[in-house]
Amino acid sequence: MKKLLSALFIASTVVVLAQPKKDPKMAATVTPGYYCGLKNDTTKGEIQTNPLGGETDFYKGFNFKKGSAKLAAVTTKKAKKYGFDGRNFTVIPFDAGEVYIEYLAKGRLCFYEYKYPSTLGGEPIIESIYFIHDTKADEANKDLREIRQISQKFYKKDIKPYMKDHQEIWENLDKFTFNKEAIANAIREYNRYYDTGDSNKVEVETEKVNDGDGEVKE
Repeated sequence: MKKLLSALFIASTVVVLAQPKKDPKMAATVTPGYYCGLKNDTTKGEIQTNPLGGETDFYKGFNFKKGSAKLAAVTTKKAKKYGFDGRNFTVIPFDAGEVYIEYLAKGRLCFYEYKYPSTLGGEPIIESIYFIHDTKADEANKDLREIRQISQKFYKKDIKPYMKDHQEIWENLDKFTFNKEAIANAIREYNRYYDTGDSNKVEVETEKVNDGDGEVKE
């Protein structure tokens, strides 16, 4: 009987030791942030900066906490805009649903980026899609008010209609190389001609987001 118990103890010990160790769960890192709800009311709190799924999670939703409350997931169904650490996102209909896109430049022309997970040669990578729209296009060019996707191959052709008032800025862009920083800088330069002092505000007006006056919740 003792031999049997010893054998069972050894076997159970082997099984326990053979169990693969689970990766330790990374502690959440948070920073001050905000989000704007469906009624354009702004709530301030803290946003997690290291989501479990990595950088691309920010384009689907975010984790938010207010005060001593626990982190809670927030999606496009609850927040139409959000931001933290100088980064600002707004929601658009895309890919048979809704996603967040990040402002790379704000003002009369808005330039955005959407990131999503993909693979290349069997290895995981992050890919991007870029968008632009003119917040103050006149009636003759009202189609430019819509948020439109930019081709990374023919991007210069795509953005030409948006910069026709200052074509010299557009002409300085490289025809063959898509560089999001260079495009963002060119758009900021263009926007300075129309800057009314509102372009640095957190809430930027778009057709996709309620732009009425809302209550700010501290």
